[in-house]
Amino acid sequence: MSFGKVAVEKGVSSEINAILEQNASFFIEKSKSSQVTQNISFSEKLEAPIEKGQIIGEISYSVDNKVIKKVNIVASDTVKKLDFMNMTLNLWNSWFNVLR
Repeated sequence: MSFGKVAVEKGVSSEINAILEQNASFFIEKSKSSQVTQNISFSEKLEAPIEKGQIIGEISYSVDNKVIKKVNIVASDTVKKLDFMNMTLNLWNSWFNVLR
């Protein structure tokens, strides 16, 4: 399940897709379903390199301040660290796109 895009600093890509590591479903009494709260937390700053499957956050579900389920949010792909060669290629691509 895709969770959305998250910004990445100093990477070849400026963002990465965040996905749930596993299914986040759970069973609960119908009478308590309106009391479920969701808390999402991400690492403060994502900096490349990031490996596919690396934990970048967590989502937890609670009822009456008791955590029912926690699921890791992971990176869907690898993002390499931006280096001189990648910066040069990006600059060339930018120039060629401007000249078109």
